[in-house]
Amino acid sequence: MRVAVDVGGTFTDAIGLTPDGSWRTGKTLTTPDRMSDGFLAALADSADSIADVDFLIHGTTVALNAILTGAYPSTALITTAGFRDVLEIMRGNRANLFDIAQRKPRPLVPRSLRFEVQERIAADGSVVTALDREELTKVIAQVAAAGVEAVAVCLLYSFVNSSHELMVAEAIHQQAPTLQVSLSHEVLPVFREFERTSTTVVNALALPVIAGYLGEVLTELGSEGFGGDFAIMQSSGGLVDPGAARRRPVSTLLSGPAGGVICAQEIGRSAGCASVISFDMGGTSCDVAAITHGEADRVTTFHVSGYPIQVPSLDIVSVGAGGGSIAWIDPGGALEVGPHSAGADPGPACYARGGTRPTVTDAAVVLGRYNAEAMLGGALPIDRDRAVGSLSSIAEPLGISVEEAAWGVLRLVNANMANTLREVSVERGRDPRTYVLVVAGGGGAAHGFEVGQELGISTVLVPPYPGVASAQGMLMADLRYEQSRTVYRVLDELSEDDLATYVHALVIEVTKQLSESAVACDQVMTVVAGDCRYRNQTYELTVPMSASKQLPGQLSQAFHHVHRARYGHAFADAQVELINIRAAAVGTVYSKDLGTPSWTDFPDTTRNVYWGPARGWLDTPVLSRGRVVASGGIAGPAIVEQSDATVVVPPAARVNPITGGTLEITLSREFDTVIPEAIRVEHGV
Repeated sequence: MRVAVDVGGTFTDAIGLTPDGSWRTGKTLTTPDRMSDGFLAALADSADSIADVDFLIHGTTVALNAILTGAYPSTALITTAGFRDVLEIMRGNRANLFDIAQRKPRPLVPRSLRFEVQERIAADGSVVTALDREELTKVIAQVAAAGVEAVAVCLLYSFVNSSHELMVAEAIHQQAPTLQVSLSHEVLPVFREFERTSTTVVNALALPVIAGYLGEVLTELGSEGFGGDFAIMQSSGGLVDPGAARRRPVSTLLSGPAGGVICAQEIGRSAGCASVISFDMGGTSCDVAAITHGEADRVTTFHVSGYPIQVPSLDIVSVGAGGGSIAWIDPGGALEVGPHSAGADPGPACYARGGTRPTVTDAAVVLGRYNAEAMLGGALPIDRDRAVGSLSSIAEPLGISVEEAAWGVLRLVNANMANTLREVSVERGRDPRTYVLVVAGGGGAAHGFEVGQELGISTVLVPPYPGVASAQGMLMADLRYEQSRTVYRVLDELSEDDLATYVHALVIEVTKQLSESAVACDQVMTVVAGDCRYRNQTYELTVPMSASKQLPGQLSQAFHHVHRARYGHAFADAQVELINIRAAAVGTVYSKDLGTPSWTDFPDTTRNVYWGPARGWLDTPVLSRGRVVASGGIAGPAIVEQSDATVVVPPAARVNPITGGTLEITLSREFDTVIPEAIRVEHGV
């Protein structure tokens, strides 16, 4: 049996694929005080016995949450003399050009824990100033006395010559063996001091977090008889073994959302849709990514709390809009939703776990979109009266009814999420109307169609298990090891042999990492790309390269093409620089078969659902997912329930089952309520 577990901010999701091709799902509330408890509970729901699991994949935002909340262990930085304040100086650009009151984020390592050592390596790798061993001994003693748990080491030009960083690491292991060490030439062997330092520091402060968490999980799994392969999801959409994740936890920060993108890509492929937008709405956030012509957008840098993290990642844009997003009134008297969330503890008011503030989930319960008695197949009791009470706190000051307040909350959160869709489509020169929206997460299927309509997207695909789609995507991911190297050469001055030497060395390195992985794979392939720019430009564009033979002139032409596609113009006569080379070794672990979905049957019924001021409250059929698939399709309005999510089909929409049990929601020709005759008779509608 193969199982994937995704720990999110509100829910922990699990899905298992049995040997006969059937699926089993599990969904529990995340346990912030002890994450492994929620992990094991969800795993137990998706497998009869943990000992029966042959392959386990885990995606977690544990390290990311530690950074966002500031709950990370004390970390020190050792750097070259004169570079102590790189983290504080950052860059000269302004995040918001017109905000005169903006402030740079607080450094992840305070100045008192940033230490300098006398040493200097030149840009060509030659040693200008040898490392002062006596001074280093004193610095390490100071670091140890400061009581830190981890230390980041980032020395000038270590990506060209790593000898000094290795000496520092050896000295730390001898003097303070309990300290966990992060070396910049291992984490990010490319130029730009601030980005390299920032990424290395984030990796260092995540080391104790991930090591402690994974150690706890592996111990618990061992006590339950687990003996299969264990892999960790990365932000890049690939898998690594736990050892690699412990050494480089910075690569796992966006592991959960990455699974949702992989699932959307495969759902789109199976439905014959090459260009889709992944829309993953969970309890805390909404994550969006574009997949164009079968390939998901990728980036080499993303930001967390204002700090750049320069590791390969799927290009995922997130907004603080989820089921737990809190509705509030700003000082000007306007209604706002998010970005703050009720999370798993206390959660929305309707969960009756201590939450009192109104959330998106409370609004959906008040309007009848969610079951007002229980969710998650009856596993999560719901208190509608508490939801009504929470919405009253914003309805009364605004002088409107509770249902109007709830409707406003849904419209506002949908508008916020639609803006995120615009960011990955319209703002990048893409027409969203040519894309299909693939919804995921506990709230994706409930909001997806209306969010898509905001941008003119007429087709929405609902995976068989949208509430655990991120976990399902992890089961479709490949093993992936990546590395990069700075070259910094003008392509006109680079021979074919020189370029081949750079590429070959990097390919050998990542292939070796893949071969040494604790997780077996087959069908290995390598992917190579180059970060290129016109001479004197500041930032680069990543251009695909050949792993076998690449002429410098061909790479220049490819860059012109990519530049024109991105910015609308190119400079055919300008010199092109190759700044970095990137290589990835990818190994197929299992097939991407979607298996045979099945769903728990719930009694079909009807309930009053509010569909906006124009339609008001309508007696709406509530059907189980299996019934809709078997029926061959129905027209809205309808509510489709399954144990992991709720699918909302508005009056103007129609839902049809397609390949693999996926539901396709499209605009209906009939604007008014259309209900199949069999359901009319059964429910007396």
